Amino acid sequence: MDVIVYAHIHWDREWYRPFQEFRLRLIDVLDGVIEQLLNNTLTDFYLDGQVIAIEDYLEVHPYRKQEIIELIKNKKLKIGPWYVLADEFLVSGESLIRNLLIGINESRDLGGSDFVGYLPDAFGHISDIPRILASFGIENTVVWRGVGNHKSEFVWKSKDGSSVFATHLIEGYYQDILNQPYSIEEKTKKIGQFLNKIREHNLTDYILLPAGADHLAVAPNFVGQIDEINKHIHNYTLRPDSLINYINLVKNKNPQLETVEGELRDNSRNPILSGTFSSRLYLKKANARSTWKLNKLAEPLQAHLEQAGLSPSRKNELEYVWKMLLKNHPHDSICGCSVDEVHDEMMSRFTQVDQVSDGLIGRCFHELAHRVKKGNIIIYNSSDHAFNGVIKVKTTEKLPENLMSQYLGETKGFPKEVLFDTQRIPVKEDIKDHNEHLIWVEDILPHSINIIDSSYKYKKHPTIVETGPRFIKNSRIMLRVNDIGVLTLSDSDSGKEFYNLHILQDYADKGDTYNFCPIPNDQPREGILVRTEVVENGNLRGVLRLFYEIEIPESLDKDERFRSMVALTHIMVVDVIVHADSRRVEFKAMWENFSRDHTLQVKFRFSDKVYKTIAENNFGLIERTFNPDYSLSASMPAEKGQELKTNTAPMQRFVWANGLGVITEGLPEYGVDGNDLYITLLRSVGKLSRESLGTRNLAAGPPLDTPGAQCLGVQRLRYAICATEKPEELFMEADQFMRSILTETGVAQDNSKEQEIPHNLLNLDNPNIYTYALKLPHDNKQKGLVVRLMNISDIEQNIKIKSDQGFFSIVEVNSLEEHIAQQASIDEEIQFKPYELKTLLLK
Repeated sequence: MDVIVYAHIHWDREWYRPFQEFRLRLIDVLDGVIEQLLNNTLTDFYLDGQVIAIEDYLEVHPYRKQEIIELIKNKKLKIGPWYVLADEFLVSGESLIRNLLIGINESRDLGGSDFVGYLPDAFGHISDIPRILASFGIENTVVWRGVGNHKSEFVWKSKDGSSVFATHLIEGYYQDILNQPYSIEEKTKKIGQFLNKIREHNLTDYILLPAGADHLAVAPNFVGQIDEINKHIHNYTLRPDSLINYINLVKNKNPQLETVEGELRDNSRNPILSGTFSSRLYLKKANARSTWKLNKLAEPLQAHLEQAGLSPSRKNELEYVWKMLLKNHPHDSICGCSVDEVHDEMMSRFTQVDQVSDGLIGRCFHELAHRVKKGNIIIYNSSDHAFNGVIKVKTTEKLPENLMSQYLGETKGFPKEVLFDTQRIPVKEDIKDHNEHLIWVEDILPHSINIIDSSYKYKKHPTIVETGPRFIKNSRIMLRVNDIGVLTLSDSDSGKEFYNLHILQDYADKGDTYNFCPIPNDQPREGILVRTEVVENGNLRGVLRLFYEIEIPESLDKDERFRSMVALTHIMVVDVIVHADSRRVEFKAMWENFSRDHTLQVKFRFSDKVYKTIAENNFGLIERTFNPDYSLSASMPAEKGQELKTNTAPMQRFVWANGLGVITEGLPEYGVDGNDLYITLLRSVGKLSRESLGTRNLAAGPPLDTPGAQCLGVQRLRYAICATEKPEELFMEADQFMRSILTETGVAQDNSKEQEIPHNLLNLDNPNIYTYALKLPHDNKQKGLVVRLMNISDIEQNIKIKSDQGFFSIVEVNSLEEHIAQQASIDEEIQFKPYELKTLLLK
């Protein structure tokens, strides 16, 4: 059989060493690769499918750029298409598209082409990868973890029918035999044994052999070693070649391919390390907030104002901040399974992303405020849904007397008109009192800018919120608290009651940053309500504070067989928040974690077992089935080399089961246990990887101490519940929960320029079409607005785009923003097939 040997490296930008230390190693490794490619002892090298390695190298050694470009153009050095190799479940779908958009364009600038959707070490694969790759014209992918026992090649389909040709790395990408100090005879024997394993799953007479590993330099005299092995090996002929050539050779054989649909999370052959969904949850929370602020607030507002001629271009700033965000998305980074230094640096990056996003939003509102009369309120609705409800306004002026409002408090600071005025330096005399209020607003259109002034009139007044020591209610919902702090939700829209909600339980965790691991016969510690307090009893918002006490053992004992006899008292403060006429009950939880080696969950218990969940996926919704009676503890120990399956799964913002939705801000792990749907609130562990666990009987990484992964200190979380029979309604609720409304007050002396501000920015008038991106074109030569829309339903949908921005035509483009359809009039209907994702250029 012909064996295509592709030389490669898997490059973790940061992992068991911090980024800068890994970069020094990268320089050493790439220097060697370049020399071998130049002297032809290596003919082809695959640089892990991510272009950031070249960027990191050239930042220190820019003089080698032309040399590298020549190697790439001559197809000796293969780069891209990704900017970084991201975890797929823990980042948004739009961030994966930006990852490819930036990666492909930067790769092309360096001479790259012939891209493969290379995903060699992701911890399982989302169902949307085929649709994402296909939207860039990428027809092939390479995957490993989560594929299970599927053959070496298969067709992989997404829900919308998009498909790619998938190559399965049967035994993984890690093969360092050529680098080892064995004799040629020993190398030949070991390679033969490795190929025999792959051959069992192969569909053709071609075998793909990866030659490389994590952070490993290319083997010396690579071509010469292959020639020597060919003199000794039987049944196989090895030849150095490229990954893309292997794929083309196999395709030409026209093998009978199985079609595989959906996500790939089968861990029967290799671990998918699902404990990373809840490791270092502070990273996941920061990523959710930063991604939302950039993708759904700063970028769309800037794009609208620039399109309307009200703001200068800030495209460079936006690309800079997107790249900053993406640098936190490699799997060992966002998964929380690196050394503490790595994650400390990540938090600094998230802070910088927020600083730029806040700065862009502030500048946009500064430009609007100078066109709006002083004291008038500017409201920007960034979501697809019309809004009637409560919003927050901070102003140095008095509110118009006609507004229904609730006063919250006062802060001091510089007014934005001072901060963003480049002709002024803020001084202490500029500091003013800022009063914060809640106000009730109606009929705020989707994707719109609205001006509220003293002439604003209401069509109706909301029913006031009522808050007492053991209840909180509005016109649609009522929440009651029993003696031990378990909640009952009554929902008037559906006529349903949910009786056993918000049960706090803590368990021992003997795991590491990759996998949760219980201890035998562990009994959960449960939170007990000790008192309640009415914090706000306003007409528009009520806040009922619950104080839970939970005794959590200090750690595992010395032998890690039991929990410590010393239990530490944790006081968990949970604010229950209800707004006027809202369907949601929101929770803000705060406590200080003193204990180690444990996992804390909040459970929502139903009268029936949970067999099915519907969660927000990277794009749209995903339905999963569960065995509610499965027990992880009862299934231990895992067999040698195996990882046990779990009853946990990932989500983006929300999950639905048995008529109740749970929405979170950056808590991506949910699970099923009998009648319970639970969300992981905290997981505290102290090892990067253990040699073996009861739930995973193999090492996942080096056995390093990670005290930061114990997550000691103050914890702050946000989540919400909403009763609904239609999970798709949770998109609107999640948008509002994530804060889709921005406000500012005008500073102009009159309102003569208010009419210059477009009101209806983008109205799709179809709740089944969801907006994932609204941006300016990547190519500066293109003019218009790019919108990425998805039909989240299972039936065909039509829309007509309405806008005050003067668009006259629509062109469908791919994710590279290249035209793929004829230009149509803005008045024409746009058709969406079930679950279809479209990118449109509005001109």
